[in-house]
Amino acid sequence: MMKLLLSCALAVMTFAVAPQALQAAGARCPLLNATLHGTYMLHGTGTIVNVGPISAVGEVTFDGQGNSTATYTASVNGTIHKGVTVTGTYAVNLDCTATHAESDGSHYSYVVTPDGNKVTWIETDPGVVISGTEIRLHPTDTEDAVLVSPRNGGAVQVLLGSAASPESLSIALLAPENARSDRSLHVWLCHLDGHRMKTT
Repeated sequence: MMKLLLSCALAVMTFAVAPQALQAAGARCPLLNATLHGTYMLHGTGTIVNVGPISAVGEVTFDGQGNSTATYTASVNGTIHKGVTVTGTYAVNLDCTATHAESDGSHYSYVVTPDGNKVTWIETDPGVVISGTEIRLHPTDTEDAVLVSPRNGGAVQVLLGSAASPESLSIALLAPENARSDRSLHVWLCHLDGHRMKTT
């Protein structure tokens, strides 16, 4: 595995770092949308005004690029709805807050743990009081997320696979906190897909 990581790190692209890249060095969720990847079990409870109580349980899959698919069973005021499927889009911020919009017209505010293993959420639509959690079925551990400190003081974060793409590998070099916006840095962004390796 280490030989693979070292080989990938040799694919280097130099560019002038934008201010947002510099901010990422000290952020809690520097990977932004990629913080959420894989399949999570979800659970939410609450009340729909003038309808009654609601409870739901199911699974949601995030692709790490801002897209989601969820399938769940819901009890709405005692009426059971099985196999409900919705798609959505999401955006994770550097401070680990996030927003999520789904194809059924619902909207959510998230707080994500820095390792991406857990989400606490609340629906933000009028007339609805619902909140819940999402927990990754296969939590990221030291085999899946590796932080390496290069000589310039930045950090290389490695993500190994996900439920949607178990053979994928992503490596990103985060700018050091003391870097200047006009300083050129070497950034590794590698992706291994089966036996093919692409460098961005």
